[in-house]
Amino acid sequence: MSNTINFGIDLGTSNSLIAKFDRGDVQVFKNPSGFKESLPSIVGFRNDRILVGEQARAYLLRDSRSVVSRFKRKMGTSENFSIQSLDAIRTPVDLSALVLKELKSFVQTGEEIDSAVITIPASFDTLQSNATRQAGLDAGFKNVVLLQEPIAASLAYANKERNVDLRNSQWLVYDLGGGTFDAALVKIVEGELTVMDHEGDNYLGGTDFDALLIEKLVVPELERRGKFKDLLGSLKSQSGSRNALWYALLSKAEEAKVELSAKMSTEIDLGTLTVEDDEGVAVDAILTIARSDFEAVIQDAIEGSIDMVKRILARNSLAPTDLKFILMVGGSTYIPFVRKRIQEVMGIPVNTSVDPTNAVVVGAAYFAGTKENGVAREGALQRSDSPVRVRMVYNKTTQETEEPFMAKVEGPVEGMHYRIVRDDGAYDSGLKTLMGRISEDLPLRAGAYNIFTFKVFDANGVALPLDFDIIQIAQGRYSVVGQMLPEDICLVLDDTTAQDTRLKSLFNKNVVLPAQTKLTQEVGRTIVQGSSEEIRILVVEGPSNRHSSTNKPLGMLLISGKQIARDLIKGTEVDLKIAMSESRDLTVSAYLHGTDQEFSQVFAPKTRHVSTAILATETLLLETKLQTEIEDAQKNGLRDVATGLEKTLATVQSLMGEVAGLQEDDVTDKKYQLEDRKREAARAMYDLTSGKRLEQARLSYQNAKSECAKLVRESGNERERSMLKDVLAREQTFIKSSAPERIQAEAEQLLGISLSVLSRSPQYLRRMFEHLNEQSATMSDPTQATRLLDAGRRAMQADQWEDVRTVCGHLWDLLPAERQSQGEMRMFTGLV
Repeated sequence: MSNTINFGIDLGTSNSLIAKFDRGDVQVFKNPSGFKESLPSIVGFRNDRILVGEQARAYLLRDSRSVVSRFKRKMGTSENFSIQSLDAIRTPVDLSALVLKELKSFVQTGEEIDSAVITIPASFDTLQSNATRQAGLDAGFKNVVLLQEPIAASLAYANKERNVDLRNSQWLVYDLGGGTFDAALVKIVEGELTVMDHEGDNYLGGTDFDALLIEKLVVPELERRGKFKDLLGSLKSQSGSRNALWYALLSKAEEAKVELSAKMSTEIDLGTLTVEDDEGVAVDAILTIARSDFEAVIQDAIEGSIDMVKRILARNSLAPTDLKFILMVGGSTYIPFVRKRIQEVMGIPVNTSVDPTNAVVVGAAYFAGTKENGVAREGALQRSDSPVRVRMVYNKTTQETEEPFMAKVEGPVEGMHYRIVRDDGAYDSGLKTLMGRISEDLPLRAGAYNIFTFKVFDANGVALPLDFDIIQIAQGRYSVVGQMLPEDICLVLDDTTAQDTRLKSLFNKNVVLPAQTKLTQEVGRTIVQGSSEEIRILVVEGPSNRHSSTNKPLGMLLISGKQIARDLIKGTEVDLKIAMSESRDLTVSAYLHGTDQEFSQVFAPKTRHVSTAILATETLLLETKLQTEIEDAQKNGLRDVATGLEKTLATVQSLMGEVAGLQEDDVTDKKYQLEDRKREAARAMYDLTSGKRLEQARLSYQNAKSECAKLVRESGNERERSMLKDVLAREQTFIKSSAPERIQAEAEQLLGISLSVLSRSPQYLRRMFEHLNEQSATMSDPTQATRLLDAGRRAMQADQWEDVRTVCGHLWDLLPAERQSQGEMRMFTGLV
């Protein structure tokens, strides 16, 4: 019995598949009621029946409001689907779980499928990855491992080829599927395969080409033949009068797209649909679409995908000729224009030796054959009464001709023996005395999956039942060294000096998962025990050298006053342990020094929510910010910066027009695409203005260093002198940095040391108390502020300066956020 997962699933936007790894071979299962490998990722609800796949597709024209497709692209979002026949809603996770359950029915072997490797695009963010894993759990899998699709496709290719030497080679995967696009640089080093870098777009795929056919060709033709005021709007709006027609047209467009891969032209018969204009007149037409028309419609999208490929090569200082080939994967790479254009631009061969439609699931099955299951199966439970347990350690793939095998044996071994036999009989270890530890070198057949049986015999020569008795090692095949994180994961911390936020990187892009880290943070304000106040730290995904507002929020680190054993005083240290699994599960444990409490999981993930109204407001604010930055750049004679900002402004103004034309109940993915474009424009603005912010950050640091050095020299203690010394020791590593946030963080560290020294000064504390007294009218809790001020006056009269410092800390927490800046604190001290 093998203890590997073995089952791989490609959960696709358009189609899904399931495959199994078994003794070196991969079987892609077929639907028992249609004998097709692929299952359309479509779910329908008809009365009390759930329809999945072809049945749901066939029901679409009868009741489009009870049939849902393309929900993979809404994974990780707050969006739900209204099901008319149920008068209820279903989430993308719910629908994906139904597809996964249906795929289980493809496996007619009678075995329990308790675990699976499920593939995701490499460009899926953490929220989308978490949602995919949850769908697997909801479908009944007890163990779900996620695998990035470019890795899966590369495994399918590398383990299929026998006559191609792939050692120390690299290639690029061009994966254009039904709903997503990935470009990934893949390299094999010493027999292990890894993704070195990637670019992607979660909203680029065949379904977008279907929509473009409707928008650019079908809708204009309908408008020529009938009278429509806002045809496209009535199609895309969930409450629109022609929303049902939108889904019917998408199905027709998909059929036309597929035909155009084999023919030079095709037809869409609009007469088979009920299309009436605003005056109730039926529009009947047969629209002929030439392949050249289709290519013109999708050309910009394909050029955009090529730009991503070029960015990968540029980042890694590679020319196309440095690649062995470009591996074409995904159903949309069947489009002749896609293959032709990639080969024209890159000037190297495109590799189509794997089936684009099932390469991902085949690779997932290969990967599943190397992953420990971790779920106790029924057969294993029946063997638990064995007097011995054997834990085996060996590489499941290798380029060597011999593989070290080790095992640890638990239980009484006296008088027992073991034997290892290869399935072809060419190797037999013979009976050997069983000991607590076993070590063998197993000879392997070249280029094959080698299966060994491992048996343990008691003193009477009777074979004992073992949980797992199969050893399988693939010689000359390739394994995965690890999956890369596609984006930085950061904490958003308050930058009180700049009255803004800054990012603290937890995990950097392209780090190999799983990964873990530790850090210590100070509590920014006092949290009263039993109150509803919370420690709240936002976690975001995106470049750590950009502004936090340009990144995607993932969730919050939350600790409530109701959870703590006593008051948590401002400045108290919190130790955080952060781990991210191979499947992108983020776990955060926290230890509170002030209360001596430990919390095992303080991270609360969120779903992505995009409001059209909020998006419009944010885009308008970005336009205003850009205009201000352009004026500043022009005033300071920075012509190149001003030119770049003007181009970004033009992009944002175009974006504003698209956002304005978007309805709140738009059923497409347009609002997510527009939000991503807004983030990119904001990042471009921050890149262009980084020079100005660098200059400001360096000036701020130099001022902070001068002030801190003076204070520490005159009044600092040993700890403060050591902290200053540490900052100065690493100065050369950050002062020339191109990231102003990094320099500003060091300046804030120095200001913190300065304030630590000053907080022991009665003169400083008196001035601080007087300032806070003047600000008491603005404080959030006037009653508490009055009590604290009275206590502070009594403490000053008694020269109890430690109590004064505590009172000032509590008063500071009551100030409005905009008044809580260290810059303001220095202004009124007169001491810095």
